[in-house]
Amino acid sequence: MQKNRQKDRSYHTVNKVIACFLSFIFIIMAITIPAHAEEEQVESTPSRIPLSKLEETIDSYVASYEKYTAAVSVVAIKDGETIVNKAYGLADIENQRKADTSTVFEWASISKLLVYTSVMQLVEQGKLDLETDIKEYLPEGFFKKLKYDESITLMNLMHHNAGWEDQTVAEVYYYSEKETLELGETLRKNEPKQIYKPDSIVAYSNYGVGLAAYIVELQSGQPFYEYVNQHIFKPLNIKDTSIHPTGQDHPDVVRRRNEIEGYTKGLKLIPQNRVYITFYPAGAAIGTAEDLAKFLAALMPVDDSNLLLFTNRDTLNEMLSTSLYYDGTSIPRFAHGFVEMEYWVPTLMHEGNLKGFSSKIVFDPESKFGMVVMTNQSSEEIYYYGLISKIFGSNMYINSVTSERGGYFQSTRRATSRFTNLFSALDITKYTNAELSNLYNVVEHNGVIEKISVTPYIDFLPVSSLKVNLIKISLIPVALSIIFSFSALIGYLIQMLLYKLNKRGNPPIDFDKYHLAINFVGVVLLLNLLIIFMRLPSYPSYSSLRINLMFNLLYVVLAVAYLGLLIYKLWKRSYSKKQKVMYIMSGISAFIFAAFIVGWDLYV
Repeated sequence: MQKNRQKDRSYHTVNKVIACFLSFIFIIMAITIPAHAEEEQVESTPSRIPLSKLEETIDSYVASYEKYTAAVSVVAIKDGETIVNKAYGLADIENQRKADTSTVFEWASISKLLVYTSVMQLVEQGKLDLETDIKEYLPEGFFKKLKYDESITLMNLMHHNAGWEDQTVAEVYYYSEKETLELGETLRKNEPKQIYKPDSIVAYSNYGVGLAAYIVELQSGQPFYEYVNQHIFKPLNIKDTSIHPTGQDHPDVVRRRNEIEGYTKGLKLIPQNRVYITFYPAGAAIGTAEDLAKFLAALMPVDDSNLLLFTNRDTLNEMLSTSLYYDGTSIPRFAHGFVEMEYWVPTLMHEGNLKGFSSKIVFDPESKFGMVVMTNQSSEEIYYYGLISKIFGSNMYINSVTSERGGYFQSTRRATSRFTNLFSALDITKYTNAELSNLYNVVEHNGVIEKISVTPYIDFLPVSSLKVNLIKISLIPVALSIIFSFSALIGYLIQMLLYKLNKRGNPPIDFDKYHLAINFVGVVLLLNLLIIFMRLPSYPSYSSLRINLMFNLLYVVLAVAYLGLLIYKLWKRSYSKKQKVMYIMSGISAFIFAAFIVGWDLYV
């Protein structure tokens, strides 16, 4: 019995020791686990930068690139609250005018998000349907250049896959307020050809977005800018931004826009950097980054009390849900016009580029974190890509490509019936197998590549080596004609000079003046084409190029006249063999130049 009691005491002692040990463990856990949990709950950016250090991180990043920066405005939003709102650099380098948070930038193509939001508001009201043929919303006979019978829907306009050719740079921009037209009128006047079947090809289209805005006008009974002012800007308290085609509804915003200049990536001033947009809803918004951030915050409401753009959260959720995937994959591409981009987290975004300005909006609806970046530099990359990647993490797509040789590809975003047709045809890129593996998406069948997506906005189609070689070969006669025209003109002038000096040579005869004239005009034609080519990067208006294009057409008329006169003269008169060769060669050169102009639409 005594032995059993001692045994029981031993068990009790052991139990007490175990209980004390477990109590100690629980106490330690109670102390340490909340601390670790709190540490894990520290809010951060998608790239794991603590939000408490975000402003410091941005300051440091900007400081390291200060010598490459004109002006940049950055706003970060988290849970509907602004956590960073800062501007850096100079809005006007020449006059040393600093940028601040009230500086007005150009939204550029981010303006398109106002169109998509407006469409979804009317969808919510039952006034629009995303899958209905848009011809039902437009005046009868609105389109004149459709090639396919398939329906075009609002979803096609959001996805940029309605099939239209691109507008030329000159058709998208203009510089005088006097050229401003009502939206419906400018859409009719500048209707592009439909060159792809709807739903088959993604080719970024300003025209398509302008068309969606026009449908908003027709269904709401308001000009698009008035609709946006009432149904988007007013609810969001956006007061320093205008979507009016010329900004006339906000004179103070226009004044502040005129206080900022646009620059190249190399900080060179871009003359006349204030442009107007033909299809203005696609890119005309001007305003502060802070205002754009208010729109961004409204896309990520914390709860239904912050639902300012729609009546039902389901509509917002639908707008931000995937509506188009990359062909043959489960990789999201568009969410009703918003671009889906995979950084370290899935995001939605849109970019904007105009003459002298770049802008970007990126956000993660899940964590309700987003950023706005606006600069006054054209095709800017340091902040547009670099800062965004630092905050959201890098993005990369790796494709499994079985094709071993790569190949030539051409952008689907191109003009096929305008004077830029030639430049589009020459803009052919060769991608190796390794380069193809790093693109957004590659569609291939049995080892043959059918389509690639270099950016979310544009597909590229393969171009055969034969076609590439034919284009190169077709330029050889043009090059020979150029050499002949210069040689004939210079030789004739030398002959005339020698004759005048009474040294040697034969006096000019009657047909020589026509021979001289057609070669002289040919040289002027080449200079005219060079002027057009050199002006394109500066965003010329179509009206400013009209005289150049008319001259090209005039050359065709003169070439036909010369050929007719040459045939008549050779039939009526006899010339020396040398003269006949020269006259006929001039005729051939004129014919080649005229065919070149007509074949590449260099007159329209």
